[in-house]
Amino acid sequence: MKVKPIKAAILIAIFILLIINDTSFVKKKETNILLLPSLPKPIAKEYVLITSAGQNTDVYIINDIANKLMIHNYFMPQAEESDLDAVSTIVFVVGYSELGEKLHGTSYENEKRRISELLTKARQENLSVITIFIGGKQQRGKQAEGLLRLVSLDTDYLIGTKEANSDGFLSELARNNKIPLTLINGVSDLSEPFASAFR
Repeated sequence: MKVKPIKAAILIAIFILLIINDTSFVKKKETNILLLPSLPKPIAKEYVLITSAGQNTDVYIINDIANKLMIHNYFMPQAEESDLDAVSTIVFVVGYSELGEKLHGTSYENEKRRISELLTKARQENLSVITIFIGGKQQRGKQAEGLLRLVSLDTDYLIGTKEANSDGFLSELARNNKIPLTLINGVSDLSEPFASAFR
């Protein structure tokens, strides 16, 4: 008589284990889907506004790459909300520079405010947002991390360096915000994933 309850308990235990394993598989699968060498289909359109998030000089490198790829763009390191007319995509190049902020007569708080306003407008206008971080782990200080967290809330595609992700910081941002992520070795590997967002 006691055999049936034992069998039932074993079957229930096996069923629970199968559910747990299936759930963990789905989570692993979702995480892997986020990490891509480039996008399988375009998510953005031209014209593109390229702006800085932190006033680092990396924004000039991205502008140069966009020009070489013949992506029609407006280059405005300190773009404001009013600059988004006739724009379909915003590219934020994250990289904090205290010197850059001083040269442009701004501050970290003003920079965060400016970025927040651009993101709000992007949401309202249904614009695509791409975030690029080409610095290494040393350039990822407290301010840069704050800017990355801010921009990632409304980003459609994140491109960063493997070095900057050595502790999983960028992967975690991508996972938490469900953003496709491409990790590159360096600037020379940026053209393909960047172009994949447009064509």
